[in-house]
Amino acid sequence: MNEAQNIRPNTTAGTCNNAYYPYVTSAVSTDTPNYVLLSTKEMPDVSPENTGKYSVFDIANWFLSKGEMTHKKLQKLCYYAQAWCYALKGYRLEDTDYQAWIHGPVSPALWERFKSFAYDPIKIKGTVRLRIAPEDEALLNDVWDTYGENTGNALETLTHRELPWIEARRGYEPDERCTVVISPDTMASYYKSIYSGD
Repeated sequence: MNEAQNIRPNTTAGTCNNAYYPYVTSAVSTDTPNYVLLSTKEMPDVSPENTGKYSVFDIANWFLSKGEMTHKKLQKLCYYAQAWCYALKGYRLEDTDYQAWIHGPVSPALWERFKSFAYDPIKIKGTVRLRIAPEDEALLNDVWDTYGENTGNALETLTHRELPWIEARRGYEPDERCTVVISPDTMASYYKSIYSGD
């Protein structure tokens, strides 16, 4: 992605979400108002054993660098990255849990950051430089190649047919609010069971 010229953010704020590292973003006032200005500051490493190998925002930024997308699609891509990492690599990729919301798996931290976009596409201004290990970037590329052409609605429908989301929503009505965390063990076992790769 080419670096954008003449970026003038109208509001910039540092924020922090509990265990998540501080990051800086901004809505940019342009002809198309739905942009995010990303900070490229170096961030401290996180322990994969405790919180995840990367921030969910790092993984989100990686997907956003592929092109504009809705918040719903971004949520599902980040979810699939987490799920397939559990299944194929056996560790926690992101420092977030996914809850079984009405419209599929959702990271509350990611939702909080991007909720203002509603159904509008999220676009990046600037160049994203992320420190992601080659083996993890290979996984992200596989997730993108598998799911990236789908819309957010199509990915929502797909997750609604899969055991991890179904299991977490057991006992809830289809339109009932649910904050049950989708089990990492179920994610690992389910996606491993449908894996058809080498």
